[in-house]
Amino acid sequence: MQFRIRSFPSLLLSAVLLTCLAASAQATAETGAAFGSGDNLNLPLSAPARWIIDPTHLGTGQVDIAYDAAEKVAVMTPTWSAHDAASADPGIRNTANSKLFVFQLVPRSDCTQSESTFEISVPQAYVSEGRLGVMFCLQGDKHDDYLFNGKAFTMQDFADAKGGFKKLVVKASDFSEVEAKRRGVERVGFTFFRNGSMLSAPIKIRQISVQLNSARIVPPAAVAPVKNPASFYEFTYTAAAAIARLETRVSTESMDITRQVDDAGDGAALIPQWKAGQVPDGHPGNVHVYQSLGAPHNFEHFEVNYLLHIPRAYFEEGKIGLYLCIQAGETGYFVWSGTPKPLASFAAKAGQEVVLTLTEDDFKTGGGKKRDQIEFVGLQINRNGSTLTEPILLKRITVKLPQ
Repeated sequence: MQFRIRSFPSLLLSAVLLTCLAASAQATAETGAAFGSGDNLNLPLSAPARWIIDPTHLGTGQVDIAYDAAEKVAVMTPTWSAHDAASADPGIRNTANSKLFVFQLVPRSDCTQSESTFEISVPQAYVSEGRLGVMFCLQGDKHDDYLFNGKAFTMQDFADAKGGFKKLVVKASDFSEVEAKRRGVERVGFTFFRNGSMLSAPIKIRQISVQLNSARIVPPAAVAPVKNPASFYEFTYTAAAAIARLETRVSTESMDITRQVDDAGDGAALIPQWKAGQVPDGHPGNVHVYQSLGAPHNFEHFEVNYLLHIPRAYFEEGKIGLYLCIQAGETGYFVWSGTPKPLASFAAKAGQEVVLTLTEDDFKTGGGKKRDQIEFVGLQINRNGSTLTEPILLKRITVKLPQ
């Protein structure tokens, strides 16, 4: 007998994410009964609905998850195909960078001394193709800013199994991430990186457990609170040297954006590179622009104001998504917090100067991420299919913090 959860069309990823969050909340309420209070976390596999699919960060819902009662295994079958490259949905079309991230919720656990064990059967066809990537994952939930740990495996790691089951053991020391990211693990699961794979063969997984070794856990050292170097910053962008200090985040998810002094010399012209041929096929085309504060700051209470001029054409097209955001640096594990500012919410200022404000009030709902190590303030622009490349003018950023 097999039980299934259906795959999700990528065109509905926003709705899927809401569904995932609801499932996450329900699963959280059930984790105590499922896992008990012992030192060993054993993931129950007989209920496929316990698996949560996370479609964010180039994730898709292109997977069927089932339970094979005869073999007592979870069966995960990607629903990729060669037709995806022609899809109108960039999430599906991005065959080179998309991934499947599936996990179960577990009681919040310190995994700094953990030893995780699972058995996995990867069909020989994937090994022969050599594209698929597999990662075992331990991750925090919203209370721990979703801090992520991953141990990656290539298809070559499964060559000796010849399509049969291979037992893998992942120790805490096998993760390259810092130990602090394993203090509050609430998600245990797998990421399957497509890497251009066109196969849709079932991957079987059984006996997933995490031995916490709680007796060996060393409590974290106390951390001194951050003292803000200053309570006010003002950044203007009338000179090339100032604009050169604006940073971007470039990755498989986020592309670069041209930054230069505008013709009038009163701000930074941010010019999206969204013309034909400039965005890799399937790439979402999102851009991030950041201003460094030069050191960690405590943003428990704050106000950031952005003076912008957004051409009327963007309002008329109605596609781009604008976010105001702050981000920690390396000492804060680059934790990002942002809030949307839809163009429609300030349409009266189309083609004019407008001041947009970000404060702690914008983060009272939605996860409550830590803001005690903030080093950057910035903007995120989501393309959402826009074809416009008119300069968006950033004239000034001011930051106000408590004395």
